[in-house]
Amino acid sequence: MNRYIKTSVALAVAALTFTGCEDLDVVNKSKYVTSDDKEATLKLNPGVAAAGVAGVSATVKQYMSVYENHFDFGYAATMLGLDLQGQDMVGDWSGYNWFRYWEGFTSPTPTGTPSSEAWYVIYSQIFACNALCESISPDTEEAELQFYRGQALLTRGFDYWVLAQLYQLNYKGHESAPCVPIVTNENKADVQVNGAPRATVEETYKQVLKDLDEAIDLIAASGLQPDDVMSSKPKRYGSLATAYGMRARVYLTMHKYAEAAADADAAIANFRGSVLSMSGAAQPGFWSIDEADWMWGIPVEESDRIVTSGIVNWPSMMNTFCANGYVNVGAWKDCNVDLYEQIPATDVRKGWFLDENGVSANLTAQQQRYIDSQDSPVRPYTNVKFIGYQGVAGQTTNANDIPLMRIEEMYLIKAEGLAMSGQTTQAAEFLTNFVQSYRNPNYTCEATDAEGIQQEVLLQRRVELWGEGLSWFDVMRLDLEINRKGCNWPEEAAFRIPSAAAEPDKAYVRIYCIPQGEINGNKALTTQDNNPSGPKPDPATWN
Repeated sequence: MNRYIKTSVALAVAALTFTGCEDLDVVNKSKYVTSDDKEATLKLNPGVAAAGVAGVSATVKQYMSVYENHFDFGYAATMLGLDLQGQDMVGDWSGYNWFRYWEGFTSPTPTGTPSSEAWYVIYSQIFACNALCESISPDTEEAELQFYRGQALLTRGFDYWVLAQLYQLNYKGHESAPCVPIVTNENKADVQVNGAPRATVEETYKQVLKDLDEAIDLIAASGLQPDDVMSSKPKRYGSLATAYGMRARVYLTMHKYAEAAADADAAIANFRGSVLSMSGAAQPGFWSIDEADWMWGIPVEESDRIVTSGIVNWPSMMNTFCANGYVNVGAWKDCNVDLYEQIPATDVRKGWFLDENGVSANLTAQQQRYIDSQDSPVRPYTNVKFIGYQGVAGQTTNANDIPLMRIEEMYLIKAEGLAMSGQTTQAAEFLTNFVQSYRNPNYTCEATDAEGIQQEVLLQRRVELWGEGLSWFDVMRLDLEINRKGCNWPEEAAFRIPSAAAEPDKAYVRIYCIPQGEINGNKALTTQDNNPSGPKPDPATWN
């Protein structure tokens, strides 16, 4: 990594939009100005830094940046794959389902598709964040620059949090286990020469919290909201509420429940939107970053290459109302019938899925006719949670925005955090009030002990956040069994993956190997440093 070049800030920002598949120790993906020049230049033109933040968000919606295959459309592809690794989202087993690699755990090796797709997309964003952090002094007193540096740190914290849960087992009990290489703007020179070893899980989370702590301080000090600096789809930037929400997620993952509850409460208090109403939830939606309950998302434009590709995008694979995609030929994404049957009839979210007769009470007559008219009959329990772009059923333009965080998640984190930190009465009341007010007027949390309330919250999370790329993180942080037996999973994927604690010999199927290309190129890593290849699940014996 001897290509460290001092150049203009404009070139630094241009570099932020570059992505690729090179190994993190051999390619410098960002170019920097001297410390003397950068602050003065950015003060004169803070719009340059704004362009840098836009470049950070652009790295996660690239078209075929890792593979020349139709499952490669950025981080949304990883979100979809992770949901299909669990037990709540069901995909068909056909050539039209590009995510069989994830669903069937078919390649749990260093050359496996899911591993490389996540690794290179996320590290590309990390390098873009590093470049922006390098360009803005941590001591800046310019409000816009504080806000922009905060964005880079918030995003980098999110990135390492995701990586930590994909390449090692859950935080609790594995603090000393090897996790992922940490590359920041502060250690980049050493990494360029010597490569980057795997940090431990504890070290990785320490870096995540360091980034998020500073992000919260900077965004708060700036006094700015995303719509103060961006008029079009401002929630591509994280607000102070988003930063608190991200730290709440991290503390929840670490089983630091009191801290998680406090940060979730701060996120709720600082959020300027509102929870999706009961009537709003009783219809398909979730397509626009401007929706009132979204806190953070990936903005998608009609001109983006993933959209102009036609079918290499999230709606093509996921959105039942998409009229130009793989869903049109049967690659619907369904709810596990076991989960569906746990949703009460009085809960508006039951209508997020078709019933056994292919009908949902949430649909208009026109929407139901669209479902009934498909050449490939739509299966029972197929999701109708997400409407097509611009709210259209039968939409041929696949430009839906992608949700990264909604305020509803914060209510559920607070409820779980309260319960698991000893405040069970308050937790049960808080959860009951939330669900009664916004999703099911007949709901009451009847659990009284901490673990019982945690299970109630988990069920709410499984329903509320279905299809939003978060379910796998619950599997990992709670070391949950994945049981697909006896329901509507295709035969090829109908297996049971035990918890890591119950059957340690099968645990490595739950995490990815570091990509072989990274092992080959990173001077600080050898084959012995990698995770063992996981055993491929067998539906005949994994029961």
